[in-house]
Amino acid sequence: MTPFINEDAVPECTATDTEYCWKKNIIKVDKGFLVSKGPVTNIRVPIHHIDTVVYSMNPKKPAIVPGLKIIGKGTVLAELDISGEYIESVQDWLLQIIDRHSSI
Repeated sequence: MTPFINEDAVPECTATDTEYCWKKNIIKVDKGFLVSKGPVTNIRVPIHHIDTVVYSMNPKKPAIVPGLKIIGKGTVLAELDISGEYIESVQDWLLQIIDRHSSI
């Protein structure tokens, strides 16, 4: 595993080619699936179904927590609630993973 270097990455996180970890959360690529584990949200989505990843904030929620939406074929396949300090670096990592797997 080669470490993923990002100048804007949050210091408490670790990113490699197949895994992104922060606090007690992990998002990883496992046998063609994007899998997340931890207090954030548990998902399992086939990578080849993912087209893009976007995030938004819902001001109607009691605590404003950004939601990272994993989109495929015009449908939200999964949504992860991730704190604002990690949302952009997780999104960047996921977009690189999607780009890498779409070229295979």
